[in-house]
Amino acid sequence: MKHFLQVLNVSLALVIWGCNSSDRNSNLSSSDWELEIVDSLQIQSLESLDLMDIHPERGLFLFNVQKENAPMILVDKNGEILHRLDVPKDAPTGFGGICSGAIFSGDSILIQGRRGIYSYDLKFNFLSRLNRPYPPKGMIYVGFDHLRTANTYEGPALISFSGNPQTDYPPNQREFYENFNGLDLIPVSTLEFKPIAPLHPDSRYLSSGMAFNLISLTFSISNSQLTYAHPTDSMLYDMDLMDPQLRQKATKIPFDKFVLRNGFPFGSQEDYDGPTDYEGQLSNIFKVGDNDLLLYYSGIKKEDLPPLTQDRASRRNEINRMNPQKWMVRDAQNKFTKPKLVSPKYRIVRVDSQNRIWAMQNVNQLEEEPEVVTVYQLKLIRK
Repeated sequence: MKHFLQVLNVSLALVIWGCNSSDRNSNLSSSDWELEIVDSLQIQSLESLDLMDIHPERGLFLFNVQKENAPMILVDKNGEILHRLDVPKDAPTGFGGICSGAIFSGDSILIQGRRGIYSYDLKFNFLSRLNRPYPPKGMIYVGFDHLRTANTYEGPALISFSGNPQTDYPPNQREFYENFNGLDLIPVSTLEFKPIAPLHPDSRYLSSGMAFNLISLTFSISNSQLTYAHPTDSMLYDMDLMDPQLRQKATKIPFDKFVLRNGFPFGSQEDYDGPTDYEGQLSNIFKVGDNDLLLYYSGIKKEDLPPLTQDRASRRNEINRMNPQKWMVRDAQNKFTKPKLVSPKYRIVRVDSQNRIWAMQNVNQLEEEPEVVTVYQLKLIRK
């Protein structure tokens, strides 16, 4: 544990929804932005990779391999694979075979597994483990950036989304929502998992009087400024982590269209048998300088979905066509741009500390399987 504190100190010292049209228009920006490819990185690999983090100062890239045991690889700025971590999920030096977040921390790497956070050096030699004090429940979200560093009123800290709140109440009880926390704040000084980000009164999960399953969360941090959202809600939340009261500022997102499913009564179970809407989803939030880049899918009403009699592959392709990923920018004045379609050429996955946007090539758009993994560097440009 002493080593875990040293590792963190080194790193952190560097440190269909709708509103009425008048409300929506008052929150829109007249600015126009574009996403442009400015560079790329190619890696000689036939494996499916998820980019987890970037170390700009050292020119290093950390990837998770989509296969059994979730191997990790370290790549340099020339695309050369330097080191690989591939151990059984139950190995003493492993992280459980599930990676829901991985970051550089000075000269170390922190990997968030199912039961805790694991520390390695830059050659993937095991250093230490920090156990999560509450059991994992529900969904584990693989390949996301659900572990970040931040400056907080408690000093340097980790911010973690584990996949479930610390409460023991089940999601079909009202107490689950009254005791909900979306994130854990883990101060370097104590390594205590402190619950933060309760449900805001304006959140539909608290205001609707209904129960919901699988309440996820996406978030982004710059220094002490935390912005987060629940993917199947229409609210965006800002929090200054230097504020001991951790007050939340809520903003309604002016989606062009956002399909939401209703919850179910407390004390009952969700009905999965009947036809349902294809729910909208705010998939990612990325802080880019003073702006926030939001990625989302609008969703599809059940009456507009392709028929179930259609073969599975064709139906999936049709749903993807009807429900493309979109992006919008929220600026420093809390104004939102009109949505645009994300290029089908890539999938935006990370933004580094130098505000460089990184995206994985969408191989489904290629006629042949590539012999390299391509990562694009994008830039957000104001027109």
